[in-house]
Amino acid sequence: MKFRVTCLIVAVVLCISCNGEKFAEGRQMFRELLALRDEVAKEFHEKVVDVNLMNGDRMTIKFINSPLNAATRDDKQRRADEVAAFVATHYKRPIKSVSVQFVSKAGVGVSVARSETFVGRLAPSR
Repeated sequence: MKFRVTCLIVAVVLCISCNGEKFAEGRQMFRELLALRDEVAKEFHEKVVDVNLMNGDRMTIKFINSPLNAATRDDKQRRADEVAAFVATHYKRPIKSVSVQFVSKAGVGVSVARSETFVGRLAPSR
């Protein structure tokens, strides 16, 4: 029994040591995304903002129940471009695309009633 417990502890320690760096990097990236979410909410005067990162270089930012939900497509595209430019200058890692979604939700736990997505135009990299 003592041998099994020792082997289990050694296996756990090995797993942790092998993935410790990736875990720390993931935790740091999560903190950066939370900070970016708060910065976007403050910059664009939005109450509820959700930030998702896919494949490390494609970002989706959702404005939930935004005043812009009732705006024109041109206004929403303009906001998407502004958000993309903001993300490019405030996020510490390179980004290939920024999609901005304007989501209407009726309440907590209710499915999405309406959603529109706009791809922000990023300035070409140098």
